[in-house]
Amino acid sequence: MSNYKSYSLSQRLYVVIALFLFAAFIFQLWFHAVRTSVTIDEPVHILAGHRHWQCGDFGINPEHPPLLKLLATSPLNFSSFVEPNWDCGSKITSKFDSFSYGNSFLADNGADRVVIRTRLAAAVMSLLLALIVFFATLRMFGRWEALVSLALLAFEPNLIAHGSLVTTDMALTVTAFAAVYAVYRFRTKSSWSSFLIAAVAFGLLLAAKHSAVVFFPILLVLTLVDTSVFRSATFHFSKQIFLSLAAFAGMFLIGLIILWAFYGFRYRAIPNANAETVSVASYIKENGRPEMVQSLPAKMTQAIGRFKVFPESYVLGIADVIAAGSRNSFIFGRNYATGQWWYFPLAFIVKSSIALLVLLPLGLLLPFFNPSKRRELLFLLLPSLTFFAVALTSKLNIGIRHVLPIYAFLIVVAAAGAVWLCSKLPVFRYLLIALLVFHAFAAFRTAPSYLAFANDFWGGTNNTHRIFSDSNVDTGQSIKLVNEYIQREKISNCWMAAFVHPQLIGAIQPCHALPSGLRNFLSRNVTDPIPAIIEGTVFVSVNELPPRGGDEYVPIAQSTPIAFIGGNTWVYRGRFEIPLASAISHSYRAGQLLRFNRIDEAVQEGRTATELAPGDPRTHLSLAMALVRTGQRDEARRELEKTIELSRPSAVFRNVEVRAQLELDRLK
Repeated sequence: MSNYKSYSLSQRLYVVIALFLFAAFIFQLWFHAVRTSVTIDEPVHILAGHRHWQCGDFGINPEHPPLLKLLATSPLNFSSFVEPNWDCGSKITSKFDSFSYGNSFLADNGADRVVIRTRLAAAVMSLLLALIVFFATLRMFGRWEALVSLALLAFEPNLIAHGSLVTTDMALTVTAFAAVYAVYRFRTKSSWSSFLIAAVAFGLLLAAKHSAVVFFPILLVLTLVDTSVFRSATFHFSKQIFLSLAAFAGMFLIGLIILWAFYGFRYRAIPNANAETVSVASYIKENGRPEMVQSLPAKMTQAIGRFKVFPESYVLGIADVIAAGSRNSFIFGRNYATGQWWYFPLAFIVKSSIALLVLLPLGLLLPFFNPSKRRELLFLLLPSLTFFAVALTSKLNIGIRHVLPIYAFLIVVAAAGAVWLCSKLPVFRYLLIALLVFHAFAAFRTAPSYLAFANDFWGGTNNTHRIFSDSNVDTGQSIKLVNEYIQREKISNCWMAAFVHPQLIGAIQPCHALPSGLRNFLSRNVTDPIPAIIEGTVFVSVNELPPRGGDEYVPIAQSTPIAFIGGNTWVYRGRFEIPLASAISHSYRAGQLLRFNRIDEAVQEGRTATELAPGDPRTHLSLAMALVRTGQRDEARRELEKTIELSRPSAVFRNVEVRAQLELDRLK
């Protein structure tokens, strides 16, 4: 009887701890969702998902499949909103309109009213990940491994940060792990139910993100390796291979049908039977780098498009990935013209929690010390390490989020290794508990600035900007924290250079907006130029300073900051001369005027910009684009050549150079 009571108490305590960890994860997802401001990529996803529901318009934001967007925006179906000024599904929406009207949609309807409810809906994906990881680890290893994996997951800052955003990274993370585990279950005990579960997982994986295609060759190899190494003696080897391939093909075909279901079983991206299909080559030229049209991936995508295996919107999304080509990278204060193979290994050791980094080597060594679990570790390590290896070849190095799917696999591996060592070395149990408590405390210290997180080995969150830029540090998430600082300090006169879309910035913060990177080219409104001298409190995102940004705010940065907010926003106070920033504001205004066909005014603004800053390529580009519209081709050509000449010494202006070269090629 005493043993029964002791067992029951142990079971109840286990359940209480597990429920506490689930609750802690949910609370942190909620806290991040409500305490941080909308990021640069979320508005377009929100508007796209809203239009998906409204009329089946998949011509908006085709670069991302609809799974997460539909889930996140499902709560919006119960309210009415101020809508964009074109009929839903009437056209393939350009990237400019997608981003611009996505931000206007939030500004017109109240950012928090829309963003918080969509984020909470998106966070359902993260809760699903926690459940699948817990029960998968329980099935593959045991109850204590499951509890440790849940503890690691619940306080991993990267998963918390991206787990409540309306973006596709967590959707891929969940569906990739679910698909691998579903194949493991089917391969362990084949049945029609496990087959159908795996097929559904395949479909959700396809609908999560276009980079999911990387996982299907991995899953195929995993199936063949499992069949070859851990095959049953019941059937002949060749028959087992045939049955395995047949089952995999069946799962994929059903998954493909599920993908088509997300697009309403309609090939065309927009609900217009008479709409012309979009050329993959044209889409690449208009949305990225034209030379990518000749690449092998582009030609394969064009072939896929001709056979109509996938919906048109899905094919255009693959084309968009190809069109992106590469972007410059910012590592340790240096600007690289393209991605570096060592970017993601560095990002992993900087931005992962100390607990995961300490325990992961134990899991990686486990196949050598525990042969009975080699099959389970095959299903965890082959997908994660292969996906990570593929990422090393990427020329797009803008954040740890692009390898987020590896975290769920490696967390389970780390938990298995930790519990194995506890069984061999009991004293390690106390060290493990202490490490997990520290792990939770580190997440508590980081909140709500999870996106800018760096572990203590690298100086913590306030030092991430010294190593990285872009989504590793700032995607516009700290505006609410800045607003709280303004209210707390009773600031009445302020200026802000933030990594936020200009259509939205006036709706979510009270300061005068300063030029912010090239994103002001996305503004639909004509903004006033800023003066060459400003005075008051100035907030500057680290992404607007060298090496990520230009030199326009160097005069401000040379003074001593009075605060640092969210790991990404410097605060200065005083009187500052910023003639270059003033010039850039004139160049942005020139681009905005062109969209309203106020061409003569645009030319004048472009000339003013080049007079104020003759050595900055952005000013010459703005003048050149205006001159093209007036038909002054010779002068426009000279300005474009000047733009390219001034851009080449600095990788900061690589996109400016590419844009100028494209326009110059059109003039020839």
